Amino acid sequence: MAGSVTGNNDVAGIVNKIDEDGKIENVAFIGKINSVGNNSTVGGIAGSNYMGFVNRAYVDATITAQNANASMLVPYVTYMLNSWKSGTKARVTNSVAKGVLDVKNTRYVGGIVAKTWPYGAVQDNVTYAKVVKGQEIFASNDVDDEDGGPHIKDLFGVIGYSSAEDGTGRDTKSPKKLKHLTKEEADKRVEGYKITADTFVSEPYALNTLNNVSSQADFANIQDYKPEYKQAYKNIEKLQPFYNKDYIVYQANKLAKDHNLNTKDVLSVTPMKDSNFVTDLSDANKIIVHYADGTKDYFKLSDSSEGLSNVKEYTVTDLGITYTPNIVQKDHSSLINGIVDILKPIELQSDPIYQKLGRTGGNKVNAIKNLYLEESFDAVKNNLTSLVTKLVENEDHQLNQSPAAQQMILDKVEKNKAALLLGLTYLNRYYGVKFDDVNIKELMLFKPDFYGNNVDVLDRLIEIGSKENNISGSRTYDAFGEVLAKYTKSGDLNDFLNYNRKLFTTIDNMNDWFIDATKDKVYVVEKASQNQGVGEHKYRAYDNLTRGLHRKMILPLLNLDKTQMFLISTYDTMSYGTANKYNTTLEKFKPEIDLAAQRQINYLDFWQRLATDKVKDRLFKDIVIPVWEGYYVWGHGWPGWPDRYGQFKDSKDIYAPIREIYGPVGEYYGDNGAVAGAYASIYDNAYDNRAKVTFIMSNVVSEYGASAFTHETTHINDRIAYFGDYGRREGTDVEAYAQGLLQSPATQGHQGEYGALGLNMAFERPNDGNQWYDTNPNKLNSREAIDRYMKGYNDTLMLLDSLEGEAVLSQGNRDLNNAWFKKVDKEMRGSSKNQYDKVRPLNDSEKAMTLTSIDDLVDNNFMTNRGPGNGVYKPEDFASAYVNVPMMSAIYGGNTSEGSPGAMSFKHNTFRLWGYYGYEKGFLGYATNKYKQEAKAAGKSTLGDDFIISKISDGQFTSLEAFKKAYFKEVKEKASHGMTPVTIDGTSVASYNDLLTLFKDAVAKDAASIKTDKNGNKSVSTSHTTKLKEAVYKKLLQETDSFTSSIFK
Repeated sequence: MAGSVTGNNDVAGIVNKIDEDGKIENVAFIGKINSVGNNSTVGGIAGSNYMGFVNRAYVDATITAQNANASMLVPYVTYMLNSWKSGTKARVTNSVAKGVLDVKNTRYVGGIVAKTWPYGAVQDNVTYAKVVKGQEIFASNDVDDEDGGPHIKDLFGVIGYSSAEDGTGRDTKSPKKLKHLTKEEADKRVEGYKITADTFVSEPYALNTLNNVSSQADFANIQDYKPEYKQAYKNIEKLQPFYNKDYIVYQANKLAKDHNLNTKDVLSVTPMKDSNFVTDLSDANKIIVHYADGTKDYFKLSDSSEGLSNVKEYTVTDLGITYTPNIVQKDHSSLINGIVDILKPIELQSDPIYQKLGRTGGNKVNAIKNLYLEESFDAVKNNLTSLVTKLVENEDHQLNQSPAAQQMILDKVEKNKAALLLGLTYLNRYYGVKFDDVNIKELMLFKPDFYGNNVDVLDRLIEIGSKENNISGSRTYDAFGEVLAKYTKSGDLNDFLNYNRKLFTTIDNMNDWFIDATKDKVYVVEKASQNQGVGEHKYRAYDNLTRGLHRKMILPLLNLDKTQMFLISTYDTMSYGTANKYNTTLEKFKPEIDLAAQRQINYLDFWQRLATDKVKDRLFKDIVIPVWEGYYVWGHGWPGWPDRYGQFKDSKDIYAPIREIYGPVGEYYGDNGAVAGAYASIYDNAYDNRAKVTFIMSNVVSEYGASAFTHETTHINDRIAYFGDYGRREGTDVEAYAQGLLQSPATQGHQGEYGALGLNMAFERPNDGNQWYDTNPNKLNSREAIDRYMKGYNDTLMLLDSLEGEAVLSQGNRDLNNAWFKKVDKEMRGSSKNQYDKVRPLNDSEKAMTLTSIDDLVDNNFMTNRGPGNGVYKPEDFASAYVNVPMMSAIYGGNTSEGSPGAMSFKHNTFRLWGYYGYEKGFLGYATNKYKQEAKAAGKSTLGDDFIISKISDGQFTSLEAFKKAYFKEVKEKASHGMTPVTIDGTSVASYNDLLTLFKDAVAKDAASIKTDKNGNKSVSTSHTTKLKEAVYKKLLQETDSFTSSIFK
């Protein structure tokens, strides 16, 4: 027997079990055996031999299994517990094993036999086989059993051929019984067994002509036989499956000797009409000849009226030879109608479907709906007669018109009707894949033998539809490998698509092919790093789609109908979105998508330049971060969110993207109360590939969407790259780092982030004098350039805060002071040294203070009586941790903590230290756990601000207040010696004193607005002062081209 056998548990080449007195002699199995079950017994001849006889057996096979007892011949050879008769039955003798035995999870696995207790007799056998994981010759210790062992003898491995997992090829358990021969010795011994089954050639089965199985008949006896045309004869058989050898020789001899049909091996011949495969008896005008080397030829056809009467015949006009499709012309109507009658009543939501998929519980309706196969199922039902006709005409029973044969097919269909419909539905749904102008759906449905394997079309369709795992939209990649790969020349879906790309197109890579294949429905934007010297890195869309969870997207993306998709692919992220969400078309939306893509790569490249050399390349991910758009669909009210199956609440419209891609792949999610803009899914392991970004009410393609992108990816990348491998600082949490710190603020921000402390890493804006941040992140082309910007940024803000404070204090007005300032107090976190920021009004004792200098404001931890508002700011919660610190608000103190600081101080201090000391020393030193181990070694139970500032400043400062006072003094002194001149409302200023004059005037104007409430509390408008601060800041930003030069002379 030759062929391939696949089964669940207990799989064998000849018979599963030999019972008492059963006899197998002079038999051979050549081929493949695969057991997919988890409790199996697998053998090349049989699974077990209970008191039977196996003599002169031959196996040459590749045997694979998941979890099994296995051997190349018979795993179990057993007798009853009557030792006085042992050796007379349960015998395996004079037999040969060749090939490979590969069991993933082994139990008893051996080259010849696994177990013989009780009293099996295994004698005089030879194994040439490689055992990947197990024993070379005998799998168990039964070989040394005191009672049963004597019946095991003369078992031979072959030196240089047989081997076990250690590769030695020397089974050492019992050297007297398990011996080794040279190849020559083994061949001579095997010759003495007189096995002939391995060379036996059976008569060809007539039905095989329908499956392109070339007979091995010898053409040499034909009169015009030419040895140099031997390959052509074999190949022409596949063009002429119904003709005799004489005609085939005559036809083949017409070919040139160097013609591909005489130099290559043909896998299949398939008729076509233009670019469409013909899988029935419809007219064709060309054939595609598929060669084993992965190439093809097209040959034109013309009609022919000569030859056989019951087949459709053509002339291959390019060659002057005959071609007949591998389908017999006859009346199949009775069988076709019978199958249609069986399938037609079945609905997707019906008991046969529930039972087939094991979905009979209370959730069965939704379980089937979650497959999102309704549209494809309806298409199959609406075209059922056509599909069944193609199925019947390609099924290998068609030559036999007997009622019994037809009834056999009908019985099979009746038994498997649900699976058959689901198989058709699945392939119809996911395999309409284009390669240039060729679509392979018809091949996948009805011509799986195109790839060179002999395939029963009906059985294959039934197999596909037999399990939910095979037809789930989220498992299309996995299901190919598990079910379909064996019918092709490919091991996985990517290999399969790549094979077809090479076969059908001239496109030289998969990335370009994917763009071409999806060009009508998918707009792909691919962004490589713009940074110099980064080297080769993966960023293209299809490359990213072949990794991890993205693989489930490949087939759905290749089979879109009403969805207009876009992908933004980078080396770190893959954004999935649709024009449908924005109620527009891809063509109109492309400029906006391009802009969103540019902002994303600007941001990622910024961090690739900024992160330390140790970690920066971790942003070049193998499995990139998926970024999923939300389902707030424009034009459908608020929140405009369709349900899980694409139904809108405010109309009868169906949202195609949910039906066609997001639902099937398992990425539908609810609106989260319609309050979140976006969120990141993160895990304790920073490298967990389940991490993703999910947009809710915000739009990926928008200015705020770009800002949200920087926010959410911070949550994922901070521990990977942004923190220099030091991790988050203890006492903080995820939201302490994004908004108000590392999120790039958008002009459309709705939480006060625009104009608050921040850094623009994404947006390219004009240097027009009306900007808050660096105008073009790409100009900050190195960590040094970024640090230079941050120094100028913080120098300017410190200078402006100094000017404001001095101008207020110079008024000598206590009421003004009490109205202008408030307090940043400490609120301890329980018994720990960690603290929160408590922003509050001044108390009576603080109001009574005499304030004369900036140092007084610093020492008392005062800030201007503007935002952030009064309250407690906690860096580890999901409310106050989002605090933004307005750039025009002055926080004079540092609120130094012996542990972790509050949320507001953490962000403010991080910026100031980054500005003064740079990213590596200042940012990483303060915002991460960089000094945690040193603090612990110094006897500190917590990592405090006091310890960190001492480390960062090399011992110069022991508190943030000392640092702040020195920094204020420094910027004042530098500005007093001159600074970049700017013109404010017609007045030119170029020094600290010039600016102080303007600030005193502004404060005096604001002082006129002091009010006293009924409780005696003072309030004042600071509008003139903040307006002046903003004007000076923006002018200095403009004049220094985003602080690429210092503001000081």
